[in-house]
Amino acid sequence: MFRRHEPTIPASLRDSDLGRAVPAPELARLVKMGTAIQFRSARAVFEEEAIGRDCLIVIDGVFVVERDGSTIAELHAGDVAGEAALLSQQPRNATVTSSAGSLALVFTRGEFAALLRECPKFAAHVRTVADSRLVPA
Repeated sequence: MFRRHEPTIPASLRDSDLGRAVPAPELARLVKMGTAIQFRSARAVFEEEAIGRDCLIVIDGVFVVERDGSTIAELHAGDVAGEAALLSQQPRNATVTSSAGSLALVFTRGEFAALLRECPKFAAHVRTVADSRLVPA
């Protein structure tokens, strides 16, 4: 008989604000659906004003967020990046750059939309985060 293998939720994700806001089955769905990517140091992952095609959730390391050339935030385990452009269907409002050895789960627009439909606590968390980041017109 075959046994279903559930994905392992990284401790860094489980112990993050996202992990505290989202139940374990939804976290498992995120891990299963996302593509884990290790980013090189100083790689621009998202460029300000570019069209948003994907988003990410930080698993390990640090991502630096810049707007108009100024650092406005650092993202750590459990933080989401790129969601605002996907939700608003507007160009990206910041540049996100990786630090050495940063690991993230990356989601295409379609995967992200499916997660929003299938994971209500995740959807609520992401919308709250995105609303806090919107740039006034």
